[in-house]
Amino acid sequence: MTRLMLDEMYSSSLAQMLRDQGHDVVAVAAIPGLTASPDEAVLDAATSDARCLVTENVHDFAVLARHASHAGLLLVNSRRWPRHHAATKRLADALARALAAGQVPGPGEVGWLS
Repeated sequence: MTRLMLDEMYSSSLAQMLRDQGHDVVAVAAIPGLTASPDEAVLDAATSDARCLVTENVHDFAVLARHASHAGLLLVNSRRWPRHHAATKRLADALARALAAGQVPGPGEVGWLS
C-alpha cells in the first residue's frame, strides 16, 4: 500500500478525506514540529516514514529530488488543482484515483498528478 505525506500547503482535512477512503495519508500541517520546517526536513521526514510526498512546490522539491534519496515525489499543478475549500473534494478524488491505479511515484521517482 502506497503511503502519502501532504506538504504543508494542504490541510489536514484533505488527509482525513483520503483516510476515510482507506488510504494511509498524513499531512505536514498535523505533525507537530514539522510545520514551517525547511523543505529538506519535510522530504527527509517523508522518506523516513516511507511516504511519497505530495506538493505543489515544484521548483524547490524537483531540485531536492535530484540530489537526495526519497520515497517518491508527486507534484501537483496548483492551477489545475487549486487548494480553495470548494476544490478539496476534487483534489482528494484525484489523489484517491492515483493511489488506486498505482500511479504514485515510488522510491526515487518523481511524477505529476494527472
